[in-house]
Amino acid sequence: MTVVALIPAAGFGTRLASAGPKALVRLAGRPLVRHVLDRLAASGRVERAVLAVPEGTEPAFRRALRGAPMPVSVVPGGVTRRDSVRSALSASGAADEDLLCVHDAARPLVEPDEVAAVVDAAAETGAAVAAFVMVDTVKRVASGRVVETVPRGELVAATTPQVIRADLFRRAFEAAGDRDVTDDVELVERAGGAVRVVLTSRWNLKVTYPEDLAAAEAFLRGRRKAAGAPPPPSP
Repeated sequence: MTVVALIPAAGFGTRLASAGPKALVRLAGRPLVRHVLDRLAASGRVERAVLAVPEGTEPAFRRALRGAPMPVSVVPGGVTRRDSVRSALSASGAADEDLLCVHDAARPLVEPDEVAAVVDAAAETGAAVAAFVMVDTVKRVASGRVVETVPRGELVAATTPQVIRADLFRRAFEAAGDRDVTDDVELVERAGGAVRVVLTSRWNLKVTYPEDLAAAEAFLRGRRKAAGAPPPPSP
């Protein structure tokens, strides 16, 4: 069994005030996607990766990925995240028994041991998702008014990685047709499959806005300070 990472990275960093691909925005002097690949490799589970990027940016990504910690294939992504995942899936060359580890290029702080835990859970059940426990009260709203307070004890916030056995993932994609879904394990849910939840750190944040990037920078600075490491080189 091989574990292949599928990394949808076809988004642009407009909300980060960047005109280029979000996955190439720098965090602590290095592109977001390099942090992701380092952490996936450090899990000891992921052997190679397929990166779906904005069409026409493949050369820039290949330059940024020189010296990556695992073999990486770069393919054109699509208009939507689902299109990009489909493109990466098609290029993965995964056998039916292999595991596909879908991880957002904008989640650079995922802990390697948490990646390993999600992969191990999926190896047992066929599908698993990283998530963290909700601590805020959640309200269902319509037309600006609260309709319902949702019991928090029943909720988790799903993140990535989401790991699915290849044959199950392909069947779920086919069964979904053109229906819109918000994440990858939802395809498995809709096909009637079971999905294991693995609780992870809230620091597995998604870098979407400038304040997210600042929080990630602060987190890494704290880690380096605690380890006595020097600051990163300037971009």
